[in-house]
Amino acid sequence: MTDQPQYTAGFRDRLFDKDPFPLAIWYPAETGEKPVRHMGVVSSAARNAPFADGGPFPMVVFSHGSEGHRFNQFWLAEYLARRGYIVAVPQHAGDNYLDASEARQLAIIERRPREMALALDLLLDHGDIAPHIDQDKIYALGHSAGGATVLKMAGWDFDARAWQSYCAVNADKDHVICQYAPQDHHIEGLQGRYGGPVVSVRDDRISAVVAITPAFGVAATDDGLADINVPVLFVEADTDEILLDQVNAAHFRKLLKGRAKFVRIKGAGHYSFLPKCTPYIAENFGFLCRDFGRDREAIHRTVEQVVYGFLQHVKTGEIQGR
Repeated sequence: MTDQPQYTAGFRDRLFDKDPFPLAIWYPAETGEKPVRHMGVVSSAARNAPFADGGPFPMVVFSHGSEGHRFNQFWLAEYLARRGYIVAVPQHAGDNYLDASEARQLAIIERRPREMALALDLLLDHGDIAPHIDQDKIYALGHSAGGATVLKMAGWDFDARAWQSYCAVNADKDHVICQYAPQDHHIEGLQGRYGGPVVSVRDDRISAVVAITPAFGVAATDDGLADINVPVLFVEADTDEILLDQVNAAHFRKLLKGRAKFVRIKGAGHYSFLPKCTPYIAENFGFLCRDFGRDREAIHRTVEQVVYGFLQHVKTGEIQGR
């Protein structure tokens, strides 16, 4: 298997603007790339180029982290596009850098997978894009809250009562996860909508999942993960300074032992999977620039190879679900 580029990275933004959400795609093209800026970070892509010949291509729908945006992992999207993948990234309503009014709340945990499914619906109905999508090879990838989002699309029945119970004891030491823990009326609402305290939003079109430092492991149970039957890759940070390891990465690892692939990225922190920092970000949001022993670009190169290798093995059937 070679990871050399076969194409240039095509790029189109705001396919659906704000109705229902801004969405960007990267895809295999043959037109030469030119400099582009994503939130101040310089890269290169072939903006609005035609799709390359040779399709249809597998597609990855991507869910960004909480309070993020559709360009958070543009570096990975470009890498995959140059190697024959379409990557589509909706910007989640109520949980992005412009509007974080519902970040890390139960409403977003229900809504995010539905937005991903709607993005997929729209793309599969898009006259120019749909013919280039291999509908038998649709994968989902996400970071942090986005990692939890794609796991739900794979069949994780997110247990809100387990989240509530955990935070009743651990609120003081896990503020990130517990500041918006569900209350009794939230649990009652779920009971009415789903017949239990779970958020169930499986999408059977998704045939593999990559979860990068997924959040909300406190809501994962044996029963809740029992129905995941597609190949899953977890990409863990060597030092996750935001999510407590024992109730997130280590907890998923324990529950899914033998049923998923886990790769720990040396020198990485929780935000090492974001783009390299600009001077503005470093000055105003320094916590987003913290890594733990390796240059961020080197971390990105490792992640690119790990994710691409996994997707290629899934595509060829070398890795299969149960």
